[in-house]
Amino acid sequence: MRILHCVFTRSLFGSERYAADLARLQRQMGHEVHIAVDPRAEVQTILSPGITVHRVPWLARRLRLKRLIATLKPDIAHAHLSAACKALGAIAKRPPAVATLHVGYKPKQHARLDGLIALTEGAAARIHGYRGKVTRLWNWAPAMADPGPEARAAIRGELGVGPQTFLVGFVGRLHPSKDPQTLVRAFRAAALADSMLALAGDGPERADVERLAAGDPAIRLLGYRTDAPALYRAFDLFVLPSRFEQVPLAVLEAMQAGLPMAVSNIESLAEFVPAPPAHLFPPGDHGALAAILAAERAKGQRRETWDLSPFDPKAQAARTMDFYAAVIGRP
Repeated sequence: MRILHCVFTRSLFGSERYAADLARLQRQMGHEVHIAVDPRAEVQTILSPGITVHRVPWLARRLRLKRLIATLKPDIAHAHLSAACKALGAIAKRPPAVATLHVGYKPKQHARLDGLIALTEGAAARIHGYRGKVTRLWNWAPAMADPGPEARAAIRGELGVGPQTFLVGFVGRLHPSKDPQTLVRAFRAAALADSMLALAGDGPERADVERLAAGDPAIRLLGYRTDAPALYRAFDLFVLPSRFEQVPLAVLEAMQAGLPMAVSNIESLAEFVPAPPAHLFPPGDHGALAAILAAERAKGQRRETWDLSPFDPKAQAARTMDFYAAVIGRP
C-alpha cells in the first residue's frame, strides 16, 4: 500500500513521534511510505530510512498538497494534528483520508475526513454526527535507545545530587493542559527530605512555574530535552498532573523504564493507567499529590513492573493497516 502521512507542525512532541514511528513500522511491513511536512519540521530528524519526505511550505499549502497527491496517487492519506487535517479535508479530489485524534474530535477539522482513530474509549464516545468510520486503537511508546547504566549517575551529576536523593520527574510541555503548577505546589507542600523535582520541557507556562518555584534549589527546570531515556533512568518517581490528555507517550515511556507513577485521575489516564500500582489523584489537587509524594518518599527508591502488552507497537500498526483497508473498502 502507498501511504502518505501529513504532519505540518514544526515542533517535536508526542504526536509527531507517534507519526514517525507509525511510518517506520509501516515501512518495515513492506509498504511504500511518504510523509509531507513543513520545511522546518523537526519530525524530519527522527524519520527512519526508506521514508520519502516531501516538504510542503505554508504558503499555498493546500494547492501544493493537492499537486503532491495528484503526483503520488497514494492509496490513503493519514493526517496528524489540526493543520494537516484541515489541509486534507479541504481537498475535494483526494484518496481516502484518516486522522489520529491526538487531541480530540473537532468537526471543523475532522468532519470531511473518511476515518478517525480514537486513542481512548472516552475520545471515541465524544464523536457525534460524524459519518465516516471510527476505530479505537492504543498509542504506544516508540522504541528508545538504552542510555546505558551510567546514565543515572550522569544526570544526577548534572543536577548536583547524589545517588540517594529522591528524584521526582516530569516530562512534557509546560502547557496549561499539563498543569505543571500543581506538581510544583505539591512538591513544595510535601517538603520532602533529600529530594529534588526535575521538570523536563518548555512552553508557555514556564514563567509561572518559575514564579511558583521561587528560586527553590530543590526544583529544577531543565528546558527542552532530547535525552528522555536517560532522564527516566535517573528519576525515582514520575508525575503527570494533566487536566487534559489522550494517551501521552511520556506515561508509556515511564512505564517502560519501570518507574513508580502518580497521574491525575482524568478520564483518559484512568482508562489505561492501572491503579494500583499507580497513584491517581484529583486534577489540580496539590494537597492530595503532596501526600502521594510523601508516601513514595517513605518507600524509597524502587522500580515497578508494568504490563505493556496492550501497547505493542507492531500489533497496533497492524490494526492501523486493517483500519486503512476498511476505510478504502478493500481487503
